[in-house]
Amino acid sequence: MAKQALINEYIQARRTLLAAMEGLTDDEMLRPGAAGYWSVKDIMAHLTAWESELITALVWVEQKKRGAPAIVKIDEIDEWNDEQYHISVARPLQIIREDFEGVAKHLIAAIEALDDDALDNNRRFSWMEGEPLSYLVYENAIWHEEEHAEDIRAWREEGLE
Repeated sequence: MAKQALINEYIQARRTLLAAMEGLTDDEMLRPGAAGYWSVKDIMAHLTAWESELITALVWVEQKKRGAPAIVKIDEIDEWNDEQYHISVARPLQIIREDFEGVAKHLIAAIEALDDDALDNNRRFSWMEGEPLSYLVYENAIWHEEEHAEDIRAWREEGLE
């Protein structure tokens, strides 16, 4: 997959997520229940945490560091998610919004810094276990944002309960 197509898919996933959140008041963004006990604010922090790890991994590759980046070593995903939740839960909504917006810009820049072979060659990184590096972007950004956009849409359809 060409690098620009991957970036375009990420941008579209982000637009889908933003559309799911469109029109929510600050109070609604803080209301638990959008995904389990998470609020929309918590979802934004959650996505920011994963995409920050993804950026670190892509920079790791771009700098030609040896071994697997930390994101592929996360075995206990639920524990990691819970830890990240507790780190961010007390942070103000405005800061979470700023981080959420910033991570998108940094992720696009990190993708742009890589060549197509780094993203597409499924044999280049043994720690990707036969998948191309672009799969890491899909899994931790594109599909992840689409998943949580659906959570938010469903929550809104249920009346924000």
